[in-house]
Amino acid sequence: MAKKKQTTAKPVDKDKQAEKRARREERKAAEASAKQAANRKRKTRIGLYILGAVVVVGAIGFVIVDKATLEELPGVSKQAYEGRAHAAPGESVAYATATPTSGRHAASSPRCGVYTQQMPAEFVVHSLEHGAVVIWYQPSLEGEEISGLQAIVNRFDDRVILSPNAALTEPVIATSWNRLKAYDGADAELEQFIETYRARGPENFRCAY
Repeated sequence: MAKKKQTTAKPVDKDKQAEKRARREERKAAEASAKQAANRKRKTRIGLYILGAVVVVGAIGFVIVDKATLEELPGVSKQAYEGRAHAAPGESVAYATATPTSGRHAASSPRCGVYTQQMPAEFVVHSLEHGAVVIWYQPSLEGEEISGLQAIVNRFDDRVILSPNAALTEPVIATSWNRLKAYDGADAELEQFIETYRARGPENFRCAY
């Protein structure tokens, strides 16, 4: 009977085993570090998104509050909103008052500045929509008063119109979009009216002189 050949176990290389363990530990540590870095990046992105949302909401809130708390001068009347559609070319619009502050209007708007002939209301309303202030005065005013009104208007380089209006029941009426106030003449407050209500129309366009 043949004898079985005896085999001897290979000696364990402890150094190699230690090296393998070290590599495994390094891989685990690298994976854990990468995972932590990914988590940090994800949290940073979420934080930035939240911060951005807060900034946007805050900005919207500021605009809403700012719009809601616009300055109003004492005695200025808030007029009813009558719309802002364009009239057909050459169409005459029948306004409820001689100094409309909104409503259907001409498709084109006039240049700003001082007029000695009465400006058609259809053009004036379009200017008001663009944020202009329009000051009407009775043609029968004394020359000194008219000169005073012209001087006030000429202090501004944009979005102010001065025009006579034979249908006025008050010497001077200052108008802006949905706002109106009557004056006895070239009142010093007219400048404040312009500064307060100019550029507050639903559209914001400069009108050249």
